Amino acid sequence: MPQEMLETLAKETGGRSVLNASRLNDGVAEALTETSAYYLLAWRPDNENQTVGKSRLNVVVKGRPDLRVRMRQHYFDFRQNEAKPKAPATNTPDDQLKRSLGSLYPRRDLRVSVAASFVNTVDKGTALNVSMQIDGQSLSFDEQPAIVDVLGVAIDDRGQFSSFKQKVDIPREVLAKDGRFIKWTQTLPLPPGLYQVRVAVRDRQTGRTGSAMTWIEIPQQ
Repeated sequence: MPQEMLETLAKETGGRSVLNASRLNDGVAEALTETSAYYLLAWRPDNENQTVGKSRLNVVVKGRPDLRVRMRQHYFDFRQNEAKPKAPATNTPDDQLKRSLGSLYPRRDLRVSVAASFVNTVDKGTALNVSMQIDGQSLSFDEQPAIVDVLGVAIDDRGQFSSFKQKVDIPREVLAKDGRFIKWTQTLPLPPGLYQVRVAVRDRQTGRTGSAMTWIEIPQQ
């Protein structure tokens, strides 16, 4: 009884079930032999009732009782079940930032790096310090300061996460004063655990993005 469903599935889809076979090599050899010599038949339905699986198909080879026919028992128009085309993906600044954050490999159009550390506080417990750095020479400056949008997330090994979003204004004078690298931080109150920290940045003027990732473990006290 438990195997009846498997046999029915194989029969309805034009196959054959091989159950309780302890000799796998024999079953594979038989399947290869059967599929190496065969005739392929095609049929097209004539009316709507035949296209929706309301009629059964039966194929007989006249004068050849030694031949075995395997086939689907119904005709199905799979095009009716195809998913509708998805709407084209939007390309807003937030979408670009999110795609950069979730990129499998770091984006390097803007050169950004990230480091993480943790501190223990008396009143709020453990907190994660996310330190970020961007190469100022990869930014575009006009008469106004460069504006960088920042999106970050810390995801633990259980799938829980905490995120942050920032806007960093970078005047050109900062490069001459502090060097080519601009640094800033963000603090997230988080419980102990193993975290993957991801950061993505986007230059508002050029639309270029960059991302970076690191790991950190906050131990139990």
